[in-house]
Amino acid sequence: MAGERHQPPLAGVAGRPRILVVEDEPRIREIITLYLERAGFVVQSTGDGRTALEAFDADPPDLVVVDLLLPGLAGEALISAIREVSDVPIVVASAKRADEDRIDAFRLGADDYVTKPFNPVELVARVRAILRRVQPPEPRIDQPLSFAHGRLVVDPTTRHFTVGPREGRLTPTESRLLLALAAAPGVVFDRERLLSLATRGVSETTRTVDVHIANLRHKLDDDAARPWAIETVPDAGYRWVAPADPPTTATHSADHGRVS
Repeated sequence: MAGERHQPPLAGVAGRPRILVVEDEPRIREIITLYLERAGFVVQSTGDGRTALEAFDADPPDLVVVDLLLPGLAGEALISAIREVSDVPIVVASAKRADEDRIDAFRLGADDYVTKPFNPVELVARVRAILRRVQPPEPRIDQPLSFAHGRLVVDPTTRHFTVGPREGRLTPTESRLLLALAAAPGVVFDRERLLSLATRGVSETTRTVDVHIANLRHKLDDDAARPWAIETVPDAGYRWVAPADPPTTATHSADHGRVS
């Protein structure tokens, strides 16, 4: 954004949580940054929603503090865009005080909400509390997974996948759904279990699972009427039906179909 100084990317700072602050009011942005840095965090700040999304894509932080009334890209849209690709904690700090604004923010995926004016010491305490609650990363599966004689190849590390000649990227929720189902082929998972395993559970219901499954099927070119990967079990849930290939098949396929 012209005329605005941005701090350098956050990568390379070991052992200190990295916070992205998105606030269009310079004075408030400076205060938030000052208190977070005094608390030991590494802070990158910006006053524009689109610039914030670019910064997030370039170097994802450990937590985002975001205002809702932003130029370029509204805070709500920024939260939605981040949630498409990441489960990073998000704290909203906004002058919007209505209950519906708070509820909407939580529905979009925010983890906490503070209203202006707020005590910056309290904001720092909330950031610390959320980071303490964040579960450690799930064990990573380093090798790509292949199913149905190479029809589907998934790299759990990057969430990239290939289905025949098509390539794409799964959202974090879609990836967790696929991995949970594929880890127990033939086992029927009810919606409550899938909700627990694969979603954040913030203002979501079991019907949300159906939406995520539908999106996943669309990406995998899987027909619910004639499924090759995910089968619907009426009045019960879903189960994985695509046979797994040997690891060597997955690695070989991934080497030739990796999305860059």
